[in-house]
Amino acid sequence: MTDRAAPEGSEPPEPLFSHVVLPPPIDGIGLDEDDLATEADVRSALDERARRPVGPGPRAVAGAVVVAFHDEGHIGARLRRLMHEVAAVVVIDLSADDAMRDLAEKQFPGLEVVSLPTEVGFYGAVNEGIRRLDQPFILAMHGDAQLRPRAVDELFSDIAAEQRHVAAAGARLVSVDGLAELSCGFRPTVLRALKAVLHQALLRFRTGKLARAPKRLAWFAPLVLTDVDWVAGAAMMVRRDAWEAVGGMDERYFLAWGDVDYCLRLRRAGWGVVYDPRARVIHMDRVDEAYTSRRAARRRFRRAHGPLRFLHRGRD
Repeated sequence: MTDRAAPEGSEPPEPLFSHVVLPPPIDGIGLDEDDLATEADVRSALDERARRPVGPGPRAVAGAVVVAFHDEGHIGARLRRLMHEVAAVVVIDLSADDAMRDLAEKQFPGLEVVSLPTEVGFYGAVNEGIRRLDQPFILAMHGDAQLRPRAVDELFSDIAAEQRHVAAAGARLVSVDGLAELSCGFRPTVLRALKAVLHQALLRFRTGKLARAPKRLAWFAPLVLTDVDWVAGAAMMVRRDAWEAVGGMDERYFLAWGDVDYCLRLRRAGWGVVYDPRARVIHMDRVDEAYTSRRAARRRFRRAHGPLRFLHRGRD
């Protein structure tokens, strides 16, 4: 697989991905959270969990799609654990080289690795991975996400309970330094947008200019299982039937905003979306989307879901 050549005399296109160089961890720095849970909330969540039906676990009826981009240096141990936690795993590699395939042939014989052009993007890769699996529940995750113990079981238990009608369950994302990433939220409104900007500014001031700080620090982080409007796509368990019902993930989004778009479309279709802080994931967040691509995604998202979306009806 080769990169597309640029026409003679033209400027090379801006890369869709740009690497982020990460310095060594900074010890002793964390993000204090407001205690959003009351005793009643905790008791309610425990009671609800106790009522969940006992049935086949993720090792029997869940698959996993791992979207990789030059992750071969650290993904081996994560794949090894994941292959013991779900029924099947497929790796969609956007690296445009053979390093991931070589790793799989040496360490994971039989693991399906599919190489796609980088410009397909994360959500196109997830859609392709889901099509290649046949399990009713699918864990979609970044190649630089490290699942903590029981994360898969927690997300699966959230989504497999039929009476909750849940179509997507998201994990609590933290950086390698323990700083919480913004992992869930609600449909955007003007007031919520203003609050988000203010909270981000305050959190950046509190944590200082940390080179490894998440791009979106968590200003909303419930401590118990919570119904929300969207969860982050770095580690998201989805239902196949709901994925099919809403037409899959929108492949026009390359990396940013696609997870929020997908979850909001699920909510509009009557499905539930939940955030489970017991499912913890360390997110290295190694790559970023090019500015022009991210700006176009934000513009598309605002037209589809923003508070002034009625002004853009009939437009792309």
